[in-house]
Amino acid sequence: MTGHTLPSKLAEEVACRVGLSVPASRKGTFASAIARIMARRGIDDSSLLLRRLGLDQDLTDDVIAAVTVGETHFFRGPEQFQLIRQSILPELTRRPDGAPARIWSVGCATGEEPYSLAILCDEEGLLEEVRICAVDISRRALGTARVAEYGEWSLRNTDRKLKERYFTGCEGRFRLNERLRRQVDFAVLNLGEADLPAPERGLADFGLILCRNVLVYIDASKVRLIARQLFACLADGGWLLTAPTDPPLWKYAPFETCITPAGVVYRRMMAHGGARKNPTSGVVSARGQPEKRVTPIAAAQACVTAVQKAPGDKVSRAIARTIRARYDMGETREAACLAAQAVESHPLSAELHFLHGLSQMAYGETDAAAAALRRVVYLDSTLAAAQFFLGLCLQRSDPEASLRALENVLQFCLSRPPKERVSLVADTTAGDLVERARREIGKIRRRRGSESR
Repeated sequence: MTGHTLPSKLAEEVACRVGLSVPASRKGTFASAIARIMARRGIDDSSLLLRRLGLDQDLTDDVIAAVTVGETHFFRGPEQFQLIRQSILPELTRRPDGAPARIWSVGCATGEEPYSLAILCDEEGLLEEVRICAVDISRRALGTARVAEYGEWSLRNTDRKLKERYFTGCEGRFRLNERLRRQVDFAVLNLGEADLPAPERGLADFGLILCRNVLVYIDASKVRLIARQLFACLADGGWLLTAPTDPPLWKYAPFETCITPAGVVYRRMMAHGGARKNPTSGVVSARGQPEKRVTPIAAAQACVTAVQKAPGDKVSRAIARTIRARYDMGETREAACLAAQAVESHPLSAELHFLHGLSQMAYGETDAAAAALRRVVYLDSTLAAAQFFLGLCLQRSDPEASLRALENVLQFCLSRPPKERVSLVADTTAGDLVERARREIGKIRRRRGSESR
């Protein structure tokens, strides 16, 4: 094959041969990358390329690297690592049988994620109480992972004290201590093709699975199966963490879906049918029955009962309309109670979390409001109204985070037509929000300037 491009259909077939799917945003880039691989290896016939895939491991790894984004580093996703530290690890290591807690890093790439887990466990004095398994589709990446030697870029978000404690530096490279390397077992696995769970391979009964930035590369037709497989690989009460870019899994397996300060996480309910009591501060359980902070009044309960008859996403939209109607009628207490109840039964509705956040703001509960609005931003980072109100909530407690949120508002709204309506807030345009965000940014900067004098 000659030229510098590859037909999109052929590019998709190449990706399929290695068990991956190309996100729409990267199809053009991928096709060009495959064309370059073919030119570099002297392959001028597409059928020859397809025949060699799977037989030539080096070629296969080249294709895998072209499909995936190799960006990774230690402690990527710090909010999730904080959740693991504070809530998941203490629970995992309280096994009544005294057996080691089992953690699985799926799509571990060059090893930064599982080794981050090993460091975290050692910091908590739990390294000897866990066993970490790590898998990836790329043999080349696993080879790098086993060597456990990294450059400065991989450690850019790692605390200096951790670097000094756990790595030996030499000529700009950093080698992980052998004691931690021994705690991680690596293996090749194609998630889209594997038969799971596989107890004979040690791929079952995990207390925690991290499968982050992996499912985005799996064909949508396989995600349903993989969701069920991951669920089956969890021990009772086990946790599954995915990334914001990954497709949702709650529709495909009977997970308990939770919203935490680190975003959406999944759990496998206990075998007896109830969920283990959730120790995570700020978690809203979608299936369990946590104690409600606000006792919903009868009117709010009646509203929810009435709209639950609507199918699919119409349920959350109907509840949102009811909440807004209550506010319009001046029934703020009823609206707030309904919003608090609604986010428990519909934890993945950005609009309901937004309304819940506004109701918390109305009662001066800015910390709770900020938590609700962060969930909105996690569910949909393009919702500028949520970013704006989050910025307002954080002005006193965290001015830096407030500025970031308000600057996000500017960045998004300035890219839109000034008269375009902003989602979630009635009668507000992108131009309106730009002006309001600029005023609030000015206030913060003036306040900081006066405080520094």
